[in-house]
Amino acid sequence: MTFELDGEIESFDKIKFKLGGSASRMFGKSGYNIKIRGGENLHGRTQIKIRPDAREATFLRTKLCSDIHNRLGLPTVSTNYVELYINGEYVGFYHLEDAIKKSWIETEYGDVDTTTLYECKSTGNDMSAEVSGKKCLNENENVTDHSEFIQFLTALDNAKSPEDIEDIFDIDLFLTEMAFEYLVGSWDHLLLYGHNFFLYRPKDSKKWKFIINDFDGDIGQDISIGITGMVSDPITANDNLDYPNYTFKEWAHLPRHIVDVLIHNNSTRFDNILRKFVTDVFNPATLFPHIDELKKFIKPYVEKDKTPDKNGKLPGKNNEESGDFTMAHWDANSEFTTIRTLQNSRAYGLKYWILTKYRYICKNYDMECDPVYMDENYKYSVDKTVESPLKEDDWVVFDTKENLNNNNNNKDESNGSFTNTKNVWMNLVLVYAIHKIIKKIFML
Repeated sequence: MTFELDGEIESFDKIKFKLGGSASRMFGKSGYNIKIRGGENLHGRTQIKIRPDAREATFLRTKLCSDIHNRLGLPTVSTNYVELYINGEYVGFYHLEDAIKKSWIETEYGDVDTTTLYECKSTGNDMSAEVSGKKCLNENENVTDHSEFIQFLTALDNAKSPEDIEDIFDIDLFLTEMAFEYLVGSWDHLLLYGHNFFLYRPKDSKKWKFIINDFDGDIGQDISIGITGMVSDPITANDNLDYPNYTFKEWAHLPRHIVDVLIHNNSTRFDNILRKFVTDVFNPATLFPHIDELKKFIKPYVEKDKTPDKNGKLPGKNNEESGDFTMAHWDANSEFTTIRTLQNSRAYGLKYWILTKYRYICKNYDMECDPVYMDENYKYSVDKTVESPLKEDDWVVFDTKENLNNNNNNKDESNGSFTNTKNVWMNLVLVYAIHKIIKKIFML
């Protein structure tokens, strides 16, 4: 594998390269995982992920969520952009991300070969000893005694107030992540689907930390798919479909004892953290210019990614039957236009979601907010040529009982030339398209 940044090339002789991501075969482009062997590392990383985020149109959701976390000093993966070549063939524009593994813990916390990192990847995790004690798995395969982890989860189960677990759980970090899930409309973490998070206790601390990753379904993406949390009845057109204006209780509607104890029973601490989150970063004055900057930077790479070859095939597209987004979708959904997604749900325009959620929080949490964006006459444009009305959301059951086309292209197999990764180690070239070097660039 070779890695190029600003004309400087690094080479690695031993790597493991394979398909990665739970949706690798569902969408047109696959994701990949890379593990660097032989004692070498890429700017301190030995395990990295390359993701197309093919479910969403903008190439911005994961980057924005990662940047928000880094701006607030919250632990999670860092994200940037990469062009990927396999055996000399250009296969597209991707996100380049850290992988939360033992090597990441060593880099971030100085904890070598940690024994206290648990990944809660399976859906349905609720941080209880009964469920998460079985579903969350230790990243160190040599660990066979999980009694400390079970004791921690049992303490959460038995807690009746924050004071009961203050000494063993980083409550402020957890509440900040709950504020994040609420603000970005996240259904793919703890509150709804119950996965894509880690629990980790640093070696020099008694407090466990709650760490999340995987952000391609956030900021108003595919909400009708996830809002029921996989356990409730399908959402209907008679239900409240105004997702940006949900209360926290409406959003966090599934049973989570830890959320009851730390938020629902007394929300004062959470409310203050939520207000600070909005003031510090989740506001149009901060995020709109950042979106504009990122859009300008990645536009030529997105255009290249969406340019077919002489045979009419898009770069890296293994599943020819799956749909794809156009440049019009990319541009409009990065702004204020809600579009139809590849799974026949809808994706709110990034700026529309941020503006609407900002206004809701400001009004309902007694905040003094920017009058420019609180003005109901604030002007923005919507691209009607790609806008998707509610009636096109196939995940919503309408009273008319119409049989809407539910061709969600969820294929189990990909027929493209790169699905067999056993022999694709040889000549992997990463052209790292970004301003600065890996460790310090992931800031707003």
